[in-house]
Amino acid sequence: MVTILRDPEIADKLVFVMKEDGRRVGGITAKLTDDGDLLIMKLDSEKELYYDGLVRSVLAYANIRGIDRAVFDITDERQLYRLKGFGFITDESKILPSINDFFSQECASDKAQ
Repeated sequence: MVTILRDPEIADKLVFVMKEDGRRVGGITAKLTDDGDLLIMKLDSEKELYYDGLVRSVLAYANIRGIDRAVFDITDERQLYRLKGFGFITDESKILPSINDFFSQECASDKAQ
């Protein structure tokens, strides 16, 4: 079973760790900026498909706290490719202008029904 939990011991950043059967398999690091944005700074995972769950976890955490914009400070081209594929960013921008709107969209599995 895969779980994603916030690391409560790190207070100056948002750090979520993904574990599978008690073993760390991924993580994401972000922080809230003075401008009121979520800045996603680091993303790592054994499997690229886990990026989706990691990013959604930190976006949901921020959204519940009234943060509606996310900025991806990611430079790794492979990660950017995957983030585009999941619909978090575009070729033109590494900014998700509205987390709330993102979560309001239909999922691909919903459209197939």
